[in-house]
Amino acid sequence: MIERNKIIGVLGGMGPEASSTLYRKIIKYSQNEYNAVQDCDYPPIIINSLTLFGFDETGITDHDLVKSQLIEGVQQLEKAGSDLIIIGCNTVHYYFDEMQNAVNVPIFNIIEETKKRVIEFGYKKIGLFASESTNKLQLYQKRFKEAGIEVITSNEEHQKIQNLVIKHVMAGKRENTEDIIFLKDIARDLVNKGAEAIVMGCTEIPLAINQSHTDIKLFDTIEIIVQSAVDYSLVKS
Repeated sequence: MIERNKIIGVLGGMGPEASSTLYRKIIKYSQNEYNAVQDCDYPPIIINSLTLFGFDETGITDHDLVKSQLIEGVQQLEKAGSDLIIIGCNTVHYYFDEMQNAVNVPIFNIIEETKKRVIEFGYKKIGLFASESTNKLQLYQKRFKEAGIEVITSNEEHQKIQNLVIKHVMAGKRENTEDIIFLKDIARDLVNKGAEAIVMGCTEIPLAINQSHTDIKLFDTIEIIVQSAVDYSLVKS
């Protein structure tokens, strides 16, 4: 009997650009860490790309509508045969418990997986790039506080800039020079306030800026959730 790799279900479309990057990172990580070559070496992947209503570059605009679509989305992935589920959006993890309670397969929590990585590095103060909703709902602040990690967030003006950068990426404008300059300025401001590193807590942000653009340590939440999922999926020989 052939031992197959576990099927990764991806709840994506939030937004499509970030989801496409997530898929490519799964492939690249499988090659780099598991020497994947043949098709059967890679994790099986099912992608459910939601055309999510009640959501924009600021985050959630209609809670009930968003929650119902997310629950239906993870249930579809489970019915399709997923062994685990990851979600290509930080903000919608506000409904993580409701989604997990709606299915029997594990959903990997991008915020929890990022927290584990920050703990490994020993950081105690983290700056946060995030959508407006993620900040207002304090998704990272609450989870990181449990581990004794302080989260330093942007002021209102800098949050508006992040919203604009997110919108640019959603429209396909990656690594825009002006956006990189703005984000580097915001990162330096967060460091001046005590941050030891920056968590890119919106999956659009790593498409706008990456580690090659700055000496400040950046945690790419897409990369982190991808690594967790692939490590769970692939059967080591």
